[in-house]
Amino acid sequence: MNAQDENKLESSAEVLINEQQLLLAAIWSDDPQFIAESGFNVEGINVYRRNLFANAERSLSISFPTLFELLDSDASKHITQLFLKSSPPNQGDWAQWGEALTSFITTTEVGHQYPYIEDCTALDWHVHCALHGVDQTFEQSSLQVLGEHEPEHIFVKFNANVALLESKYPIVDIFYAHHGEDESQRQTALNHAQKALASPLKRQTVMTYRPEFQPKVTTLTTSEAVFMRSLMSGDSLANALDTVNEKFHFSFENWLVKALKLNLIYIFKEN
Repeated sequence: MNAQDENKLESSAEVLINEQQLLLAAIWSDDPQFIAESGFNVEGINVYRRNLFANAERSLSISFPTLFELLDSDASKHITQLFLKSSPPNQGDWAQWGEALTSFITTTEVGHQYPYIEDCTALDWHVHCALHGVDQTFEQSSLQVLGEHEPEHIFVKFNANVALLESKYPIVDIFYAHHGEDESQRQTALNHAQKALASPLKRQTVMTYRPEFQPKVTTLTTSEAVFMRSLMSGDSLANALDTVNEKFHFSFENWLVKALKLNLIYIFKEN
């Protein structure tokens, strides 16, 4: 490609970007005269706007099911419109849009009124990412590393679908109150959540993981959280054990059995 062709390509890209920006400005504008002067049909813009809002609300309701269960229809529509204007999608796949909603929700009236909604939104996003994450299972051959090397030289790489979230609210119970497998589980979780919210709040570490095809959420013990965060930060197995054993009675063997069962570990590696 010569310089002239490159200049034409750059000019075409600039024209496309300008047209997209003008279209977005027309969509967000409530001034019919501005829309007309922009060269767009007012009725056409209104149809496009309604379709855009409908697609955005449908997408967010799928990615953030707990949040949309907690909100009434008016609130969910209002938040969708505000968020869409604040953080419009920058790619064609709606499923990849919405990460910024967790921080955005704190700026809304409902976020101020119900502070636990922020963490519920964050948990929804972690579950959504795990659902669409890569398929990873434990590399069985890496178990040899445990027998062949000292803990000072052993490191753990976790499954990409594992994530930790700190919260002082009973967000696991809130999650299962809406997404439990049956009515009994949902009711039990709801009772636990209501009781926890009425009591002094206690910080906890929540883990999302995907043992097979569907993501799961659970609450970690304090020692499990300390140990896993140490490993996730890049500490060796020896350093992580030292960190957790300073304050807790911790069994690495018991944790390992559980971690392998839940598909938390991707590989042990030596460094």
